[in-house]
Amino acid sequence: MTKLFTILGFLFLLCAISFGQTKQDKKIKTALDELIPKRFPAIAPGCVVLAAKAGKVIYKKAFGTANLESNIPMEPNMIFRIGSITKQFTAISILQLVEQGKIHLQDSIQKYIVDYPYKGYKITIENLLTQTSGIKDYMAISNPADERTNYTPKQGVDYFKNEPLEFKPGSQFKYSNSNYYLLGSILEVVTGETYADYLQENVLDKAGLNNTYYIDTSKNITNIPQGYSRFDGKLEKATLQNVTTIYAAGGIMSSVEDLFKWHQALYSNKLINHELLSKAFAPYGFADSTYSEYGYGWFIKNLDDSKTIEHAGSTDGFQSDEIYFPNEDVFIVTLFNCFEQDMDWIVLSNDIARLAIGKSLNNEIQLSEDVLQNYAGKYVFNAEHKLIVTFKNGKLFVEGTNPDDRLPKVQLYAQSKNMFYMKEAELKFEFVNDVISNSSFKIVTYNNRGKDAEWIKTK
Repeated sequence: MTKLFTILGFLFLLCAISFGQTKQDKKIKTALDELIPKRFPAIAPGCVVLAAKAGKVIYKKAFGTANLESNIPMEPNMIFRIGSITKQFTAISILQLVEQGKIHLQDSIQKYIVDYPYKGYKITIENLLTQTSGIKDYMAISNPADERTNYTPKQGVDYFKNEPLEFKPGSQFKYSNSNYYLLGSILEVVTGETYADYLQENVLDKAGLNNTYYIDTSKNITNIPQGYSRFDGKLEKATLQNVTTIYAAGGIMSSVEDLFKWHQALYSNKLINHELLSKAFAPYGFADSTYSEYGYGWFIKNLDDSKTIEHAGSTDGFQSDEIYFPNEDVFIVTLFNCFEQDMDWIVLSNDIARLAIGKSLNNEIQLSEDVLQNYAGKYVFNAEHKLIVTFKNGKLFVEGTNPDDRLPKVQLYAQSKNMFYMKEAELKFEFVNDVISNSSFKIVTYNNRGKDAEWIKTK
């Protein structure tokens, strides 16, 4: 009898836990159903959102329109260009070669691309993976070539290889598409295969991804939404980048379901061993004992004090985001069929992620227009770095104008009369009376490690 009561008690507990999880999941679904329809129309004609918890999909839904001209509704299994989320696929491909001993993280890139200029420093494979090479982003160089013309990986590397380094390799983090373009080219040299063929055989097939492709316009894939662009509020059909332009830095397309399968395949060690995967998910450490926010193809950040492993993608016509919370075991992915410069898709994705882990959205307080207008102006740090704070339509915005660390114009939200936050990243702005410089205010910025910099108001 005791054994029977023990079993019945266990079953009751199991049912209670299951009921609690179902109730919580329903709460999340209700919150997402309320949030997404309100916000996505300002970003794109349509989107698809997936949320998973403890290895199970708890939310998967399409919103809006896939093609405005034909009035085709968005469907949950549609395939989008994912832009820079491609980088993690490239990183895993390279790490497979590391695991096989065909390449080493501390190898110089000149070992594989023999005509790449030395530039006075050793640039390693790890520097490319961690975005610490100092190599200038080819997307920031004025391109004299027509992007619609196909060119080879070698021609792509030749296009930026003679640009001077922006800093000593390994000393700083700076995001550069050139790093992952080079990794794709190195992969081809080492394997003797094209990037597309290697990816298909060794990564996509092994992960069981049937709706993920290296972009090939000759393939007849019918469930792809039309891509759009939004500039100055005007929506128009996008002219898509040629795949040879974005290559191993951004040339993959996928669906929300396949990106979740990709996430599962990584953690099941189907693709690389646990030790290498852990390195990929760890921030790069500098010689001064500080850390960047980037591993091997993933950003390592925090969202409201919860650790995230994440990456966003932005390419002509499409934008995407994926966020994994390892401590909560929650994964979300959002795909949009529009390119927009204001980073609103990141703001919405972060709010979706907050709800998915059971947190409430940041509630801003309302300040008077007089208070907000006082904060508007230009602020400088070390003379070279500038912030512009503007007031418009009752809202405060900040923009970084320095070309090396440009911050697009984003909205600031008030936590108190003088402390503000942005929803795109863990960055806060405190407006402080500045007696020393006789300026009305200075800005103290804080990242997730604490105080970052002080910005003096110039006018």
